[in-house]
Amino acid sequence: MIDDATIDARLPVLSDSAIQQMFNDINTKGFCCIPNYINATDLRRMQFFVSRAVAHSQNEYVVFRGSEAVSGTGMDELATSPEFTSIFSRLYALALGKTPPKVTFYQILRCLTGKGAARNSLIFHYDSYLITALIPVTIPGAGKRGDFLLFPNTRRVRAFYATNLFDKLLLDNRITQFVLRMLARSRNAPLVRVQMVPGSLYLFWGYRSIHTNEPCDPEAVRATALFHFADPHADSSLKASLRQS
Repeated sequence: MIDDATIDARLPVLSDSAIQQMFNDINTKGFCCIPNYINATDLRRMQFFVSRAVAHSQNEYVVFRGSEAVSGTGMDELATSPEFTSIFSRLYALALGKTPPKVTFYQILRCLTGKGAARNSLIFHYDSYLITALIPVTIPGAGKRGDFLLFPNTRRVRAFYATNLFDKLLLDNRITQFVLRMLARSRNAPLVRVQMVPGSLYLFWGYRSIHTNEPCDPEAVRATALFHFADPHADSSLKASLRQS
């Protein structure tokens, strides 16, 4: 029996047809969104943690990695919630047509503010994980909001880690970054701009999509919880050797 005190007890139950629609939206629009996924009480708990963390960092950029780093906020409970994790396993099965592995996350909480808001924004990249979920915790209500920017589904899942590494090297250089930032300003570019709402859940193919965030105003706070699942190259010997070198 689920304890009513846990966040899992308050999450919406998603049917297989709802998951299928989410899968279709990710493939056609680049992302899907479940509005008000996080209960208002749970969201306030997350926001309280963020406000304390930003104050402790003297209003500068701060990042937390892993569920232990956000213990007691509800973000840690999400990482083990059967209702939440089932979204990822079902999307994985639809995307790859095979049985998903056990759902474990590479989990990050990013708090953009101060001078670091600009330094840690507009860096276009691919994720190392197939599925990325993003939950806005705190979003500025005015000025620069730190909108989420996405060039969706620009590559397939690579069979080899070396090919994936080559993709990332092509992306992670000054010329490519400059071109993408110029494209982001163009109205004709195939760019998806998402004005995020705190408490909503956004999912996209992080591995396959080039994405980033715009900066927020330095006096504002933009905090997002990220959940990454399914590294296609987790068993790569090349990846393991590069980590050890």
